[in-house]
Amino acid sequence: MALIHSSPISSPSITLDSIAMAGAGVVRISQPAKGHRFTTDSILLADFCRLKKNDRVLEPGAGTGVISLLLARKFSSASFTAVELQPTLADLCSWNIHVNSLDQRISVLSKSITRLKGTFKPGSFDAIVANPPFTKRGTGKESPRTARSTSRSDGAAPLEAWLDLAGFLKNGGRYFLVFPAARSAELLTQLRERNLEPKGIRFVHPFAGEPASIILVEAVKRGGSGMDVLPPLIVHGPDGKYTEEVRAIYGS
Repeated sequence: MALIHSSPISSPSITLDSIAMAGAGVVRISQPAKGHRFTTDSILLADFCRLKKNDRVLEPGAGTGVISLLLARKFSSASFTAVELQPTLADLCSWNIHVNSLDQRISVLSKSITRLKGTFKPGSFDAIVANPPFTKRGTGKESPRTARSTSRSDGAAPLEAWLDLAGFLKNGGRYFLVFPAARSAELLTQLRERNLEPKGIRFVHPFAGEPASIILVEAVKRGGSGMDVLPPLIVHGPDGKYTEEVRAIYGS
């Protein structure tokens, strides 16, 4: 589904921002001033992904497209399909693709991830990159803003629906995710139930000595057993500023 390119910049509810990542350079992002905005989680996930030449990549729940944009810049031969349920965010994603001159590499589909059967054939993609909602519906504090609530709570699509997208992966395809560390056991169990073998995991800690807040996971469809537990990533130093490693991820 092609979306019309129309500038959203004139709206006071939209901000024009930029973000940089090592290997990708700088991309420009128009995003809501309030509600759904990209976070460090998205940048860490994009940096964690290892794509191969000519990979076909699916990004469900793409929001305004920051992950696909960064990966398209970093991996110049890969192509991307960004799927976003919320029409306003899908329009912004389409605009961001256009202003970053990536129309030939990234396509946008405004649709629920639960309604993709028949849209893609099984085995259509080499990789999936996803930042699913972190909280289960009915748990935690929900945002009063509909767009942000949909992005943060799994009411529109539970974790199972996100992982069922593995049917669109070819055998040997990779599924990259960021997810709350507190739900690690749940995620790893559900991955294996779908023949997605966890092959790499990295725990991300806000500060040294504090519990991990999120995990970065790579799973391979019908992959063999054995998983690399990577060194922990510490986001902030004692002074509250980004650590040297995180600054390097941002290309600074």
